[in-house]
Amino acid sequence: MNRRYFAGVALAALLGVAGCSGDGSEPKTSGDRETVEAYITALNERDTDALLKLDGATGPAAERDAGKIIEEKGGRGLKVEDIRIDYDFGPDVGSAKITAKDSKGADYRESLTITRDDGRWYLTVLPAPTQEQGGKKPAGTSEPTDGTGPSKSMSG
Repeated sequence: MNRRYFAGVALAALLGVAGCSGDGSEPKTSGDRETVEAYITALNERDTDALLKLDGATGPAAERDAGKIIEEKGGRGLKVEDIRIDYDFGPDVGSAKITAKDSKGADYRESLTITRDDGRWYLTVLPAPTQEQGGKKPAGTSEPTDGTGPSKSMSG
């Protein structure tokens, strides 16, 4: 099972319930908390490349999604007040809850899935990639138009 799929499943389950380098190198993180701090730094510095490396995603769609996240959340001068990481799914998958204030004093809160793969920590910050449908249309959910649907009463 690939890491991004598992992280997406873990994120769906959770909904029920520091520095980066811009020189092309990997973000300098050694642990779970440092990975979350590197995420905040990437947002503050509007560093799309660092965001992609923290998520582990590649390709044009990931680059587009990372750019949208930086556009929406980046450059706000976030100062972390608290990072809480709960390991709900064992030692390698958890939820990171960030509490911060932006440069204007506004509250900022975000929850992310954090996973460890082969000793390296990643954050699921980008949407899961969509699968091609191969030209197929999804099944409809409307009632049949021939009068046989469940809302039609049967006389007896």
